[in-house]
Amino acid sequence: MKRIHQVVEKSFSGKKAIVVNLKEDKEEETEESSGETRLLCKTLRLRIVKEFTVKLNYPHPATFLGEGKLQELKRAVDEVSPAYVIFGRDLMPVQQRNIEDCLKVEVIDRTGLILQIFGQHAKSKEGKIQIELAQLGYMLPRLAGHGTELSRIGGGFATKGPGEMKIEVYRRRIKERIYRLRREIKDIEKHRKLIRESRRRSRYPVISLMGYTNVGKSSLLNSLSASRLYVADKLFATLDPASRAVFLGDGHYCLVSDTVGLLHDIPHHLIEAFQSTLEEVKYADMILVVYDISAKNIDRQKKTVSDVFHLLGIEDKKILEVYNKTDLLAIEEKKIMSLSMPEGIFVSAASGEGIRELKEILRENLYGTGN
Repeated sequence: MKRIHQVVEKSFSGKKAIVVNLKEDKEEETEESSGETRLLCKTLRLRIVKEFTVKLNYPHPATFLGEGKLQELKRAVDEVSPAYVIFGRDLMPVQQRNIEDCLKVEVIDRTGLILQIFGQHAKSKEGKIQIELAQLGYMLPRLAGHGTELSRIGGGFATKGPGEMKIEVYRRRIKERIYRLRREIKDIEKHRKLIRESRRRSRYPVISLMGYTNVGKSSLLNSLSASRLYVADKLFATLDPASRAVFLGDGHYCLVSDTVGLLHDIPHHLIEAFQSTLEEVKYADMILVVYDISAKNIDRQKKTVSDVFHLLGIEDKKILEVYNKTDLLAIEEKKIMSLSMPEGIFVSAASGEGIRELKEILRENLYGTGN
């Protein structure tokens, strides 16, 4: 009986993986994409034993890779015996299935990799509901053609065990579970509305933090509020939103809320899974867009944020751009960056550099009072 490809919680730590990335039009774009795939693997503690960078004019409809590249990949799999083959791009369900049949090893595409990280990092009830919804939406089209067994679906979806139900029954039950989860999300949205109304009565202005994953949003919130939110040098360390009161001086306060990190070309259905969380940004008085000034992919960070702003319909919101991690730059680099981005606010959440100045700017923008 064939194994069904599943998105379930599992331990990846120390497991061997072969990574397959596509060659982009520009060398720097190839390195950025490959680097992000490596970081995703690092976050799951996978051990990359071999990497392929493949140039494709058009992905093969059945196997993504052409016959020659697929056989080359198979030889590498036979040689190093990895636990997983990781693709830095999304695969169609039929492509993923056919590659697995050829390689005889589990294949995980980019979305599957992200979902595994989400599943490990979500702690709150809301976060777990959102992740399970995304996982089931990913899994549903991957049921076809895999026989009649499904041993486990994560997030509390009860099953009777291998071989006891036909695949049509699983499909129906997954759809029923998705329906129930969406109803729970609606209840969460109602609760969030009550919280927003309570905040409005408190008269404290609300600020939302947005930005690429691992740019230091949680670290910045800790630095602004002297709180101790979980911080880690890995992707999607924060999935559960957190809000903290921040003293701006002169008797003024604001509420600052963290949001889930963004990633280049993240599938829309993953964003939709976090819609109730991200929609909080719509009701903020101001958005702080945080960038990692030490990273090479600033342009990619900015395009990703712009795309999500467009998707959420918040292009007209009041925005301040904050460039974090200045402690990782040389003095001359800081000068060049500040001249090239005069509207930006440069800070280091790690060292505290620029935090006092940021609070003054926030106070002036929110309350119209400077020093």
